[in-house]
Amino acid sequence: MQKKNKILSLTAGEFDTDSRLDSFIVRKLPQYTRSYIQKLIENQCVLVNSAAAAKNYRIRPNDIIVIPDVEALLPPEELVPLEKKLKIIYEDSYLIAISKEAGMSVHPAAGNSTGTLANAIVFYLKEKQEAFGKTIRPGIVHRLDKDTSGIILVAKDPSTQFRLSSLFKERKIIKIYSALVLGDFSEESGHIDLPIGRSRIDRKKMGISIDNGRQSQTDFKVIERFGDCTLVDAYPKTGRTHQIRVHLSYINHPVIGDTLYGNSQSTAVAKKTGLKRQFLHARYLSFFHPVTGQAIELQDGLAPDLDKSLGILRTNKI
Repeated sequence: MQKKNKILSLTAGEFDTDSRLDSFIVRKLPQYTRSYIQKLIENQCVLVNSAAAAKNYRIRPNDIIVIPDVEALLPPEELVPLEKKLKIIYEDSYLIAISKEAGMSVHPAAGNSTGTLANAIVFYLKEKQEAFGKTIRPGIVHRLDKDTSGIILVAKDPSTQFRLSSLFKERKIIKIYSALVLGDFSEESGHIDLPIGRSRIDRKKMGISIDNGRQSQTDFKVIERFGDCTLVDAYPKTGRTHQIRVHLSYINHPVIGDTLYGNSQSTAVAKKTGLKRQFLHARYLSFFHPVTGQAIELQDGLAPDLDKSLGILRTNKI
């Protein structure tokens, strides 16, 4: 059954003057959370006087706010199980570590509600369905970008999910990513401490934002040099959206193959090495098990496409 769009039109009155756009909408539509309304605005699903606006837009009298489909970004009520072979790195009674392939979204979103990792996990954990129901995040406690491969953790029950989430929030999980980046470094390692926030120019992008960004820290270490590009290990100390990609791009070392934060030079290197996506792989996680207390150390070798591109670089085929 096709979902019918819920078109809403709101007109600002005198007493709404100078309210932020997101606050104004939440007041008018209390059934939706502020974070959801902000997501609608960021995805340009809210029009003010027929044009997209930022969430901090200040309302003026007689502004007409139209939301063509207020439920555009709501997840489906149920997740459709997806029968798909998963690469399991580690599994016990409480959690699973999966090697996510590139090109697969972690969570459902508008226009993509069936082919995600969450759908595959619902199928894999069908015997645990009563614990989670068919929730939108069945045991998933962190995320990887669609075109980033590597390790992702999944809890088998809500209690373990809560404990794992706490470990991430308390920065007690060590994460290492392999990244091939543009250019060479004069140093062997470095530290990037720059706040990240939503770009005001392109709402699909993140960027360095001194005034309203969130604290973000990434360490890096040079692993192998190839002249026009360098293989590094990246250690994100925080977990902001696109953090590694934004930080490395800002210091003029964008990830090779990154179509969002790269440039013509990084695109040229990607083409020469046959890369069809960003060279970013979550290769290592370590933490103390949230239930047993056991020290867990997980490693995932490079995905074949990334390994192949390094092989081309090492044999000087470019």
